[in-house]
Amino acid sequence: MRPTVLLVDDYPDAVELLGIYLDVAGYAVVIAHDGYAALEQARAQRIDAVVLDLEMPGLSGVEVARQLRTQPALASLPLIAVTGHSGATHRDAARDAGCDALLVKPYDPDELLATIRRLLEAAPAPSA
Repeated sequence: MRPTVLLVDDYPDAVELLGIYLDVAGYAVVIAHDGYAALEQARAQRIDAVVLDLEMPGLSGVEVARQLRTQPALASLPLIAVTGHSGATHRDAARDAGCDALLVKPYDPDELLATIRRLLEAAPAPSA
């Protein structure tokens, strides 16, 4: 079974293209275009990792990460934050929200793929 990655970004073209890239790399992909949809998707199906834009209108990626971390069934999901800003404020916000990694846009898709693989290898095995 292919690991499932939830991609969350309010920029449809970019997230669709990234979804194609991850699909070709062997991942099942679920896409959400806002924070509310991300939480709904994460609760509705088995997700193995989340790639989460920190800055979205409505429910921000930071808030999505915080909410995921408070839910026992989702608390250990690998979370990869992405942002267009490289400053310490965004780095601190991602860390404080419980994200496992942070990539700054524009990031190399191969770097994202390597980060997903590394986090999935380190993730605890799902409970039976």
